[in-house]
Amino acid sequence: LKPFCFKFIASGEPVPEAPMVAKQKAVSKAPSTVLAGAAGVKKAPKLTQAGQNFISSGLCIATSAKGKACCNPVGAPGVPYCKACMRTGDPSLKVVNHPMAGKCLVAARELPKGYRIALWGHAKRRKDVSEKGMEWAFDITGGWFLDPTKCPGSLVQFCPCAGPNEAAALLVLSGTATRGGKFGSWAFITREKLPKNWQVTMQYGTNSKDSDTFFRERGIRRVDVGTKAYPALRRKDAPPLRA
Repeated sequence: LKPFCFKFIASGEPVPEAPMVAKQKAVSKAPSTVLAGAAGVKKAPKLTQAGQNFISSGLCIATSAKGKACCNPVGAPGVPYCKACMRTGDPSLKVVNHPMAGKCLVAARELPKGYRIALWGHAKRRKDVSEKGMEWAFDITGGWFLDPTKCPGSLVQFCPCAGPNEAAALLVLSGTATRGGKFGSWAFITREKLPKNWQVTMQYGTNSKDSDTFFRERGIRRVDVGTKAYPALRRKDAPPLRA
């Protein structure tokens, strides 16, 4: 069995069945406080339409289970999460048991369209990634890979692969692959509103064809992963689910 790593189009091309995702506009870093006379007056950070801090803000992009932005500073260069969220993950997401996939990532609350979720991990050269690590390493081009396997708070590694009749809930957010020394990250974005307890699915590669290859090389039949407890987004041309 040859090693496999996730490789996404550097320009952020979405999966074929999804609309194009516009590049994130550059946002200049604003100071967290502005001076009003002798007193410092705190200024609320600018948020995305999904209610998160911008990745470029230097603040954590996670949100609480009620949707409130976490405004703690990032915990490490190259990672858009604070130290607490690096340890436990974004509270708006949760990892659950899946009858076929073992563990899978679901929405802990209703997630709006455009919600940003970052895959992060140790930034390594190919020669420094173990064969086991290559199974889940993400190729961010330039000879660099992200290895999230030793980072349980990096929740994208628990995303199940969308099945043949399902659509990926996440698309690559272009221009966000970054390295900060020890760590690096690559952001994804929800393609549409995702109800609570719905699976945060992705393609295991750049498209559905790559996902077919991933499972075929392992002698595993690719199947739909949606369940009654944890549904998954369906393709528009998918046959109706049986009652």
